[in-house]
Amino acid sequence: MKKFNEIKKLSIFLIICLTSTFIFAQNNITKKKVNIEALKIAFYTAKMNLNTEESKVFWPVVNEMENELKELKDKNAHGKMMLKDKKIEDFSDEELEEMMDARIQMGKEKVDILVKYHEKFKEVLSIQKVALYYQASKEFKKIQSERKKQHNNPGERKR
Repeated sequence: MKKFNEIKKLSIFLIICLTSTFIFAQNNITKKKVNIEALKIAFYTAKMNLNTEESKVFWPVVNEMENELKELKDKNAHGKMMLKDKKIEDFSDEELEEMMDARIQMGKEKVDILVKYHEKFKEVLSIQKVALYYQASKEFKKIQSERKKQHNNPGERKR
């Protein structure tokens, strides 16, 4: 009985340790996402030379668009996971056709979202600033890609 109580206490201790480790890891991920989002907003705002009024109307539209794109990506994540887990040869022609058709449909839906928000951007900003937004997007993605490469290959960091 004494041994059972010791095992029970040890189990509870381990559960608490693992849970707290998980919570701290989640907090770090959340902080990183918030920091990246803040960097992104600062970067775009500077590149686009947005004033306070423009920022107030522009960023809610961007957030709306990003949410729609994320929903679309999440909706179609299943097909991508299936392709990662198996070789193409492991699928029947019908399964492949269904997945490829879904991928094309997702591309069409993504373009529809981008066109819709391009029109909304033109409603809240001048065309010059809309063009600067697209340019800043490319630059920011490139910077993020470089950071990711450096993070994955620490020996190759530029000093």
